[in-house]
Amino acid sequence: MDNSPTPRDDATNTASGVATDAAQRWHPGRVRLLTAGVLIAVVAAFLAGVATNGLPPSDVGTPVRGGSIVDVELSDADTLLPLRPLNAWSVLVDQALWAPLWYGDDQGVLHAGIADLPSLANGGISTDLRSWTLKLHPGLKWSNGSLLTADDLAFSLTLYSTPAFANTLGFPTTAKADPIGMDSVTKVDDLTVKFVLRTPDVAILALLADGVASIVPRSVFGSVRPADIAKSPENIMPSVVSGPFMVSDRVQGDYITVVRNPYYYLGPRRPYLDRITFKILKSSAEDPTPTLTALKTHEADAGWFLDVAQLDSYRAISGYTTYLDQNPAGYEWLVFNLADPLLRDHAIRQAITMSIDLTQIMSRVLHGTGAPTCDDAAGTFAHEKSLIPCYSYDPAGAGRLLDADGWTMGADGYRHKQGQALALEYATRAIFPRTQVQPLVQADLKSVGIQVVLKTYEAADLFGSGSNGVLAGGHFQIAEFMNSVIYDPDDHTILSSTETPDNGGSNYMHYANPTVDQTETAQQQTADPLARAAAFHTIHQEVLKDLPVMYLFSLRNIACARSDLHNYRPSALGPGETWNVWDWYLARA
Repeated sequence: MDNSPTPRDDATNTASGVATDAAQRWHPGRVRLLTAGVLIAVVAAFLAGVATNGLPPSDVGTPVRGGSIVDVELSDADTLLPLRPLNAWSVLVDQALWAPLWYGDDQGVLHAGIADLPSLANGGISTDLRSWTLKLHPGLKWSNGSLLTADDLAFSLTLYSTPAFANTLGFPTTAKADPIGMDSVTKVDDLTVKFVLRTPDVAILALLADGVASIVPRSVFGSVRPADIAKSPENIMPSVVSGPFMVSDRVQGDYITVVRNPYYYLGPRRPYLDRITFKILKSSAEDPTPTLTALKTHEADAGWFLDVAQLDSYRAISGYTTYLDQNPAGYEWLVFNLADPLLRDHAIRQAITMSIDLTQIMSRVLHGTGAPTCDDAAGTFAHEKSLIPCYSYDPAGAGRLLDADGWTMGADGYRHKQGQALALEYATRAIFPRTQVQPLVQADLKSVGIQVVLKTYEAADLFGSGSNGVLAGGHFQIAEFMNSVIYDPDDHTILSSTETPDNGGSNYMHYANPTVDQTETAQQQTADPLARAAAFHTIHQEVLKDLPVMYLFSLRNIACARSDLHNYRPSALGPGETWNVWDWYLARA
């Protein structure tokens, strides 16, 4: 949500992009990705108007209603409101609290939620991809029993497009500088709302998927200034929701307990569980494996985004099942601040990519659960395995490159040029896999004479908006995080030169390439998957040539849950663990 693409930090989300760290869109502007072939099917479906509104298949057997579980989270949610997350854990809990307009399953297929899935055939999407008509299902209610109508939908879309709200998912705003832009939001009738984009964008269908992109009640937020919503108590503990569960209790930094919403649109049977407690268990020097311990002792029933180094230990827990993503999706990367005088030097960036031993990182840190990637489309039709390998591990060559660039080795073991040391700060979160990757990168770069100072931050600081945010404010030289995956490989929010943090974008690198800008616009403005694939190929090649970033790996997430927790099918896409939380049930309630 390392989010977006939503940094998914923690697991962060962004529209391409929750920077999500550890939890997938989710960082600002989340990446919504689809597995190979699935995007083509989904695009073709909405072009042709083929219904993908049925619920995905469930486990064989009759679901049992009742019971409660404890689900471990590695970090606390920074917000419980849609369109506001900075980490993946927020996205994960949002799926339990907010009924989606439509949602994606673990194969990347979109299904109707509280609204019809718009298409060209049903008139929901105009042929120029600018006008979008959203039709809610009748009889919807909020958790307090009040009607959920087009008034709420129109209010929410207007709110999200207001620059002062500062949505973190790359939703188009009315700001003149917004490269997509929102022209208008209009209520058509009690169930229907139409919005018009300033420029066409095929990725809006994916952007509005899942609970993290749902709507909020006008009765609660209508009197609150958009800029104040993030500061309100509702941001931490929303009082009126629409999803399968509603918040009953919360202690920040400790747990979030949710209970069944009696007015859920898939009720009265769903959700099957009575209660879920999202328990935050952070590792520490005193207790490096709290999640493993909690699962072993059966104090916890499920956990996700687990430490790959403990994979065999999770598999050995009696009465529990361990899950690995079938297809790695999303990506861990290093981003370079090109506004910094040192990182503006292409030779330094290239030397860095030549000095980092990615094979060693994947072996020592990921233990076989990772895969190399040379683009930001891992897990989607736009992923290009033919580009692998794209970085040449050649520390001797990196040394020669730095020599030719005027950086000479000093007696202190580091390179210097005109009295300046080649020293770089390396920012990230103090969570897996960053805590394991950072020292290896530091040692690799030291071997060629580049001094690296390690810096760690909380998600709110690293992904914070405005001048105080480490990434948004440019207070970094190198940064590492993971971008989450959702349902579309659109990556304009992280690579277009117009997508700066100042207007809600996530181009933290200050990267500017006219070819990339033009090609990003082209891929946004066509629904032809083959044309988009060709566009992404051009973008990927330009990025590998310019090196504003370095892709480290794609990661299979690990989950572990009691074996009698049915329909628990963590996904590499969207909200990850909780994409179908309304369908979870215990064989013994």
